[in-house]
Amino acid sequence: MSDLKLTRRQSLVLGAGALFALGTRGAFSQDATTLTFWSVRLNTPELQAALLPILAQFEAEHPGIKVVNEPVSGNLVYPKFLTAVQGQLMPDVAEAYSYHPLQFAALGQMAEMDDLIKSWETSGRLKDVVNEFAYKKFFWNDHYWGVPYNLDPRAIYYRKDLLEAKGIKPPTNWDEFQAAAIALNDPANGVYGLSFPAGNFHITQHFFMGFMFQAGGSILDKDGNLVFGTTARDANIRALTYLTDFATKHKVTPEGIGSWDTPDAHTFFQQGRAAFGMGTGVLIGEIQRGNPDLIDKIGILETLQGPAAKLTAGFFNPMFVWNYSPAKEAAMTFVDWFTQPGRLEPLYAANPGGLWPIFKSEFDSELTRSQPLMQEMLAKVIPYTTDFAYPGTGVPEMGVIDGEKMFAAPVNEVVIGQKTPAQAIDDAQAKMAALWEE
Repeated sequence: MSDLKLTRRQSLVLGAGALFALGTRGAFSQDATTLTFWSVRLNTPELQAALLPILAQFEAEHPGIKVVNEPVSGNLVYPKFLTAVQGQLMPDVAEAYSYHPLQFAALGQMAEMDDLIKSWETSGRLKDVVNEFAYKKFFWNDHYWGVPYNLDPRAIYYRKDLLEAKGIKPPTNWDEFQAAAIALNDPANGVYGLSFPAGNFHITQHFFMGFMFQAGGSILDKDGNLVFGTTARDANIRALTYLTDFATKHKVTPEGIGSWDTPDAHTFFQQGRAAFGMGTGVLIGEIQRGNPDLIDKIGILETLQGPAAKLTAGFFNPMFVWNYSPAKEAAMTFVDWFTQPGRLEPLYAANPGGLWPIFKSEFDSELTRSQPLMQEMLAKVIPYTTDFAYPGTGVPEMGVIDGEKMFAAPVNEVVIGQKTPAQAIDDAQAKMAALWEE
């Protein structure tokens, strides 16, 4: 197999401009096929403990296939995959972060998954997917390069007791939310109106993305063209201004959020020091395990109605198969089996709120019914959650835009006083645009 010469676009999308040989990882033997399965979002001890019996069940039902699971630390995802491509050590199948399969499809490394999507359509599974962008995000160059298997939502949590004490109803739109955060700000008594992570971290851009959608902004248009700082510029500036004004103008956020990542925001909110707090679904499990007495005092806001839309951002994370795996057919069989509705309930139980199914038929589960915050997330956030590439489908460049935190930087730069919202948007647009240069 000949080396692949990378275009400038491919080099930027991959993040490494080098030539490499394509190798093999999976193997056939007389008696069994062995699949190497990299798990990225399932790498914690709790999730590994829940995953291994699922893999054992697959092997019991498919005695000709053995699955060797290799958990991958989230901090090592990008370098590990880059090294694997260059060193001929790609796994046969993997689950990972949002745009990985598109990045590697741009290099001819991913297997087409059109047949699997077609089978989902025939069986009715495709109609069961909660949002069509969950699978359309993987459609690029006339093919599907991955299939979704879980949802990772973002939400705004609030302290019911603090709102009730001041007779404030949970806000439902931008104006109400801003007014409530200002009214509830009481730093003299150690309570702030709002806490959110504004450091130069991935989580920062996740919340910014929600406000972008609500303002009518986006990164791509419906055809996959970059519009972040062009036709969507005004809406994106409006969203960035609205979000950062809480810190810079209204001053209802604690000092130091310009260096905050997810744990900082989660901890501060659980300490009762903020009336509103932006957090991931993982916060639900953290409250249940560490602060169960807080459950009755905490609610999740309905997705806010913005000037243009009632939408928010979340991740529909993929499974994908390496194009040069000698066990590609077995890998497709595994993906189809693994993603069947009802299959991953042990994983959801091991990480309540952190992992969500993508199939509507799975939402009415005993786990969801037994957890009030999960019921609220399901009713108030998940129906309005869409993908970062909305209103377009995915393009490989989105992997770099997301992975390099290109729209987290504007939030951080404005909060720490380095740039105005307009300057931050324009500078981020220039960096994004470079990815499309040939």
